[in-house]
Amino acid sequence: MKILLAEDDRAFGTILRKELEDDGYAVDLVIDGVEAVLRAIENNYDFVILDIKMPRLDGINALKIIKKLYPSLPAITISGNAGNGEMADSVRVGALRCFTKPFVIEQLKCDVRQHLSRRSTAVGNHVG
Repeated sequence: MKILLAEDDRAFGTILRKELEDDGYAVDLVIDGVEAVLRAIENNYDFVILDIKMPRLDGINALKIIKKLYPSLPAITISGNAGNGEMADSVRVGALRCFTKPFVIEQLKCDVRQHLSRRSTAVGNHVG
């Protein structure tokens, strides 16, 4: 399973990538929304995690573009300083939920696992 992680805080992004890789996921880490959109176009991801506040293109607008291209691609947003309006906007444009930093990484990993498990089960049920 491949995850696209867009996080402009390199230290936090590296920690989160390692945590997800420890769970067996292949994780591509990018540092801004433009790069996230380009990577999403170039690769076949199973899940996307986007920071809301990023340079060049914020996570909400990156998510809008990604969801237009891949409507069923599941996504979670994260933010350390987004307001309630931005968090609600991210869910409105397609995020499953928004985590506010600091958050318990295990909870995010649990959400990813649960959603990918449901998704692979649904795909498996349609194979005929």
